[in-house]
Amino acid sequence: MIRQFFTSFAVIILISFSFVSVPTSQSHAASCSSNCGCCAQGITQCQSFCICTSNNQTGDKDTPSTTIGHITKEFVDHRDWMANTFFKDNTAGNERGLLASLQLMTAQLATNAMQQTQIIGTFFDAKHQLETQRLFQQLTVRAHKDYHPSEALCEFGTMTRSLASSSRNTDLSSSIFAKRAIDRQLLSGGGLSVDGRESDQKSRLVQFVKKYCNPADNARNLNLLCLKSDNDSALFNKDISYTSTLETPKTLDVDFTSTGANTKTPKEEALFALTANLFAHNTFPFVSKAKFLTNDGKPNLEAGAKDYMDARAVIAKRSVAMNSIAAIAAMKSQGDTESRPFIYALIEEMGGDKMTLAEIERAIGKKPSYFAQMDVLTKKLYQMPSFYAELYDKPANVLRKDVALQAATLMQKRDSYRSFLRSEMTLATMLETALMVEQERVTNEVRKARQIGGSRNLGVVK
Repeated sequence: MIRQFFTSFAVIILISFSFVSVPTSQSHAASCSSNCGCCAQGITQCQSFCICTSNNQTGDKDTPSTTIGHITKEFVDHRDWMANTFFKDNTAGNERGLLASLQLMTAQLATNAMQQTQIIGTFFDAKHQLETQRLFQQLTVRAHKDYHPSEALCEFGTMTRSLASSSRNTDLSSSIFAKRAIDRQLLSGGGLSVDGRESDQKSRLVQFVKKYCNPADNARNLNLLCLKSDNDSALFNKDISYTSTLETPKTLDVDFTSTGANTKTPKEEALFALTANLFAHNTFPFVSKAKFLTNDGKPNLEAGAKDYMDARAVIAKRSVAMNSIAAIAAMKSQGDTESRPFIYALIEEMGGDKMTLAEIERAIGKKPSYFAQMDVLTKKLYQMPSFYAELYDKPANVLRKDVALQAATLMQKRDSYRSFLRSEMTLATMLETALMVEQERVTNEVRKARQIGGSRNLGVVK
C-alpha cells in the first residue's frame, strides 16, 4: 500500500512538471550584442557564424531575462510552489497543501482502520460469545441427558431404601435366636426348661397338642391326642417341618424389636419349637446343689464341676450348629416397611393383572425381609424383559446400572462369605468332636507314662 502511495505521488510530480511552459516572448533574445553585428531576430534565423548572439540569448541561471535563467527561475518557482504551496500550504482561506491533506488522509485512514479493527473485534466477540453460548447449551443438554435417571435406575434405589435397616434387624434376630437356644439348654430362669428336662418336654408336649397336632398323622390314630388342638391346618407339623417353617417362606412373621407381653406370633413359636426339636431335644438334667458339696457340706468343685463343664462343652458345640439355623431365620425375619410398596409393585408387574395383594403377601410377606429384598435385587429383577429393554438407555445411566449391579453383587458375596465361615466353623466343630475319643485316649496314655516315669525317678532317689 505504501509503495502504491509513493508511486502515485511521483506521477503527480511528473505531471506537474509537464505543464511548465516558457513564455513565447522570452524564446527570443531581448537584444543582440553590437559586437556580433546581428539584428534582433529569431535565433533560428541567425547566421551560422553568429554564435555570440546565441550565447547571449541563452544566458546563464543568474540572468532571468535569458532562456536558461528564465527556465531556472521557473524551476525554482515551481519548486517553491511544490514545497511551500502544493505540499506545505496551511494558510487559512487557501486550499490545504499536500502535507495537510496527507495528515487529514492519515487521520481518516487511522480512524477508518480503528473503526474496522473495532468491527473485527466485534466479530471476534460475537464469535466467542456464540461459541460460549453453544458450549453452555451443549453442557446443559449433556447434563439433562446424563443426570436424568431412568425408571429402571430408580428401581435399584427404591429397592435398597431399607436394606441397611433390615440387615441390622438380622443381626438382632440372630443374637436373640442364639441366646434363646443357650438359655433353654442351661435351664436359665424364666424359660420353659427352668425346672429341668421334665418341664421342657412337658411344655413342648402341651404346645404340640394345642397347635401342631395333625389328626391325620400316625394312620389317623392321633385323634385322642389332638382332641384339644386348635385344629389350624396352617400350623400342622410346623414344629418339625423345616421346609414349610423356615426354608420356603421369603419372610417370617418374626420381629424381636417389638415390645409388650403379647407380641409373640405363631411363626415365632413354630420356629422356636422347630429349633427345640432339632437341637437338644433332651436338655441336660438339673444339677442340684448337693452335687457340688461333699457329704459333710463342704464345697467339692472337682466332682460336680467337671461334669458340668463337659455339659457346657456339648452346649457350645450345639451352638455352632444352631448358629446356621439362627442366621437363616434372622435373614428371613421381618424387615423395614419402606421398601414394601416398591417390591410389591415389582412383583405385581411380574405376575400381571391376576396377581392379587394376598398372593404377594404370601410370596414375600407383609414386611419384606432382608432375604426377600436381596432375592429381588439379585434374581427377580433380572427375570423381567423390561430390564433388558431398558439397557438401551443413556450411557451414563447404563454405567450407573452397572455400579448398582456391582453393589448388589458385593452384598451377595458378603452373605456368601459369612455362610462359608459358618460352614467352616461347623466342619471344624465336627472334626473336633470326632477326634475327642482319640484325643482322650492319647491324653490318658501320656498321663500314665508320666506317672510311671515319676515312680521310677522316685525309686532312684531313694
